[in-house]
Amino acid sequence: MKHFNLGVLGVAIASAMLSNTAQADAYSFQKVETPDSVLHLYPAALNDNRHSIALGQFPLDLQIDLTQLSDATLYGIGIDPEDEDLDLTTYELSDGQYKTLVNNLRDARATQTSNPRLSYYYAGFYNGQQVDFEAFFEDPNATLPQQTGSTDHFYYGLNNNDVRVGWGTAPYRFIEYTYTVGEGEDEKELTTTFSERDFTRQAIWTDGVTTRTYEAPEQSYLGGESVMMDINDHNVAVGYVSTGLSPQAVEFAESCQTSVDEGTATRPVNICMWQRWHNLSNAVATNLQDYYSRLTIGTNQSIYDMRAIVWQLDGSGNVISSQQYEPLMERSQVEDQEDSADFSTYAYAVNNNGIAVGQSWTYYEGEPAPSRRIKMPVVFIDGETRAITDSNEYYWGSATDINDNNQVVGFLIKRIQGVQRYVGFMYDIDTDTFNELPGFFVGSSTIPTAINNAGEIVGTAEIEPTLSNQRRRVGFFYASAETDANFINLNDAVGCEAGVFIATADGINNNSEIVATNVQPIERTDTDGTVYTEQVGQMIVLDPTGGEISNCSEEETRVERQGASTGIVGMLGMFLIGGLITLRRRFKV
Repeated sequence: MKHFNLGVLGVAIASAMLSNTAQADAYSFQKVETPDSVLHLYPAALNDNRHSIALGQFPLDLQIDLTQLSDATLYGIGIDPEDEDLDLTTYELSDGQYKTLVNNLRDARATQTSNPRLSYYYAGFYNGQQVDFEAFFEDPNATLPQQTGSTDHFYYGLNNNDVRVGWGTAPYRFIEYTYTVGEGEDEKELTTTFSERDFTRQAIWTDGVTTRTYEAPEQSYLGGESVMMDINDHNVAVGYVSTGLSPQAVEFAESCQTSVDEGTATRPVNICMWQRWHNLSNAVATNLQDYYSRLTIGTNQSIYDMRAIVWQLDGSGNVISSQQYEPLMERSQVEDQEDSADFSTYAYAVNNNGIAVGQSWTYYEGEPAPSRRIKMPVVFIDGETRAITDSNEYYWGSATDINDNNQVVGFLIKRIQGVQRYVGFMYDIDTDTFNELPGFFVGSSTIPTAINNAGEIVGTAEIEPTLSNQRRRVGFFYASAETDANFINLNDAVGCEAGVFIATADGINNNSEIVATNVQPIERTDTDGTVYTEQVGQMIVLDPTGGEISNCSEEETRVERQGASTGIVGMLGMFLIGGLITLRRRFKV
């Protein structure tokens, strides 16, 4: 089973006016210590051993060689590269300068291909005592010098055997490219430095002793892409892989090559294709832009067509067999409505029955046209990709998890009172029954992240019915099997004096234990001695006690939380919600 986290998620934080209470709280909680090397720690999934996978975000100890940065980048952090007294080898960055560089040089944001890249995400495993980060691709090509600290690693799935799966990126290295400009007497050669790597991302499997990686079937450019998102207790893993260049990418590659052949290129073909890939990975669904809600849906596109894949592995992670799944519809070839962009399927979660769920590109109301491209939630079963709903009131969505009773949860986007909102859903495969989740109120944007075998659902949802575009969001618990069940704010479940603010609930196991994200204020000191407060993401584990839900009165102070990526209905950041998963973890919503 799988779980997601919201990657780039704006959260309004509430500080509570605490009320005294005598009853036992419904949940006790444990704050998990964040490793000293990162600022944020976001959970991704929790197994029945009470072990978890997590995403460390924003490194605090990277050594940045300022001499390798472009002049524009230096100017951007207040350093004048033309200052005769400047010595970049001894220059001490302020906290603000360091944070700006780390954010701007991370892979998802860095656009200047001459700059080095910096690691930003770290795959962590919590064994019940501490979180350890594990890296896999620091030096895959020992014959070439690599940029130290330029890889990212993610865990997305965890089974009850403590096997974790995810993906990582190859380290970057510097290359030089020489080209000619001008004509006749003005002709001269210029040499430019670029950052490139062997592959974009590659799937990972590990049991803590042995590690396996899985190359993509198609690797024409940038080494291809393969991703593992989940694994069940029978070694069935799911994810998606690149299977071929999109028609659009084929044309773009030909254009890149033509420029090189004609001597007009200022960049090699691989860099030309990387810039195209980078633009697509940050693309948004322009056909679904909403003026009133300011909702932006990330499409998580690629130069490749992706296919959801189900791997049968052995106990050591070796592939026994695999099966790919096609989209709900074929790419449009209708005259004047040809669709040349990537058209893909993605598997995000699998249960112990081997049924996978996720997302597929299709066309709104089945009408093939580029302007009607949407992603919708699907089930992958017996070689068939099945839609979870074909109602035209929804125009984007994804499944996020499935339990062993074949109950699926996920989200959809629909218009409520004229505004686009996320709506949680539950779908029973065996009875073909689809229901929206009630949420905290009508119009509360709701994103379920996980469901256990008892039908208990957790996730994140808006808690206040205001007209504001920034509504306060909290982690929720919902017992779907109970008659007249209501959404429970997990901040009420841990008690009014707990001193935590649970923004998302990211996973729940079959013992009803929950892993969640607490937004915690911490004090930090800048290099000049200035003390300031910063909001950070912290992993906590909630344990049921059999107590009661508190009724806390609250007075809110708004604090905007940005970039909780991916942690994980943002990791989900980096793909799912169309743009939220990546919430920090897998998707983009």
